[in-house]
Amino acid sequence: MILLAVDTAFGHLGYCLSHDGEVLASHFARSRRSNSKLLLPTLDLLLSAVDLQKTDISAIVVNQGPGSYTGVRIGLSFAKTFAQACEIPLIPVPSLDVLAAQVDGVPEPFEVLLNCTRHELFRARYEGKAGTPVRLGDIEHVRDGAALLSHLTGPVLLHRLSVNRYAQLPEPKHPVNPNRQRSSFPDPALLNQVGAMLLNQGVLPDFDHVHPLYVKQEVTNASSREGFFRGQRL
Repeated sequence: MILLAVDTAFGHLGYCLSHDGEVLASHFARSRRSNSKLLLPTLDLLLSAVDLQKTDISAIVVNQGPGSYTGVRIGLSFAKTFAQACEIPLIPVPSLDVLAAQVDGVPEPFEVLLNCTRHELFRARYEGKAGTPVRLGDIEHVRDGAALLSHLTGPVLLHRLSVNRYAQLPEPKHPVNPNRQRSSFPDPALLNQVGAMLLNQGVLPDFDHVHPLYVKQEVTNASSREGFFRGQRL
């Protein structure tokens, strides 16, 4: 099975192609203001490098946020368009699940916090099982991030979308460092891995109910397959 993962949620462009769990090719670059223009040509180059066609792809995995306001919309719009055009499964993965997968060797449950504004953050709790963290409950939206951090006593991975802009929140008492080379962003290879696990488990949401996480309803409606990629050919 050929699996494609795509991620534009954090102001970058990430791709990973895998075949039955083995990474064939990947791409990672900062491209905050040009992702919508680079998605298709970059994918063509990636496929060409491993002698594959778009029709060879069996399923597509996408980071559905939370993350960059525009980035999440672009990535999910592209993935939905691609999945529908190629008639393949679409596997959305929350960004906190990918960040959690970058943590190794933490024997106790840990928190992943994503700082999206000066004071607010998104929170999820995970437990490591067989090398793949399992989320314990839903992702929560926390308005007073400083108050939460002052009360957390266990291991915490805090990811800031912009260090300078969101520096008002204190550091965790017991920080956890991602054990990956690209520790500043979700690893597209891990996004691919988490998506493959969900696909193998049969965890496939209804296509029409796959929306960006934590954005306004009017933004969700704009992220239809006719939105960012109208007129572009797959």
